[in-house]
Amino acid sequence: MRYKIQLLFSLIFIYSSFSFASIPDSTVSMFLPKKESKGPIGWEFSGNFGVYFANKYHASFYNGQKSNINNIDFVFNNKYWNDNIKNSLLSTVNRDSFMLSELPSSMKYSSSMYVGFGARYNFNPKWAFNLEFNFVKLTAKDVFTLELFPAFDNESHSYVQYPIWGIETRTNIQVGAIHTFNTEKLIRPFVEGGLIFTNTLVKESKISIEDNEYNLVNIYTGNYVPNSNTQENIIRQGGLAFGGYASGGAKLVFSNFVSLELLVTLFYNKINLDLNKYPDFKFQEAAMFRLVLSPGFFISKSE
Repeated sequence: MRYKIQLLFSLIFIYSSFSFASIPDSTVSMFLPKKESKGPIGWEFSGNFGVYFANKYHASFYNGQKSNINNIDFVFNNKYWNDNIKNSLLSTVNRDSFMLSELPSSMKYSSSMYVGFGARYNFNPKWAFNLEFNFVKLTAKDVFTLELFPAFDNESHSYVQYPIWGIETRTNIQVGAIHTFNTEKLIRPFVEGGLIFTNTLVKESKISIEDNEYNLVNIYTGNYVPNSNTQENIIRQGGLAFGGYASGGAKLVFSNFVSLELLVTLFYNKINLDLNKYPDFKFQEAAMFRLVLSPGFFISKSE
């Protein structure tokens, strides 16, 4: 919710700022060109860089709960891993009996770098069709709690905490339209909207106990037995889902061939981790800038 409020105020600030700048008597008008631009028209290409904020709703996929396909009982119910955990606890905290006490109730993703590229076709200086491919690698992390037996001296209950985490990649394909205002100015506000298709791939879902990592994804045919011929399988978790997006920002025009766009984007989409358990559309946000070049930039450089 905090990010949504920040996004709203950012959009209001951008709109207000450029509305003021468009007043003819404003002092900033002296710095703006007087004649309407003849471009851009035709194709342009962009390099995109920014930061992505993922909704914590989907981070619960990695919290180890029994209702998740990747759950912590998969590790604890395996005799060999359970014995290994007991031996680790015995050597570090002098206890070899334990019970799961608590799993994370509110896992969240860390904000992550958001990069990509795009192509657009400008029908005229005000309207353009835009196609983008953007990529982000997300990490959700928290801790879970074990209760140890017997309790330490002078304690009625003794607990230890260990990390639990998940890593995933998302590839966003955005198809939309851009409308640019004040096309005779050097600074031009714009709005954008369209469809988004998100392909998600789970890279890790793990826990760590005393520096030993355990995979919560069942990659085995049958039960895991150490030093055996237990077959390991390639498991793909994730998939394609869809939604919509809206953006607002400002275009800084350096020439007919080069411009820089600063924008914030609000996505409303599904994420295909486990659509049976996490089926809802949720908001995600991104803030980024796009360096936009037209083919004329490269032609002018070669002459």
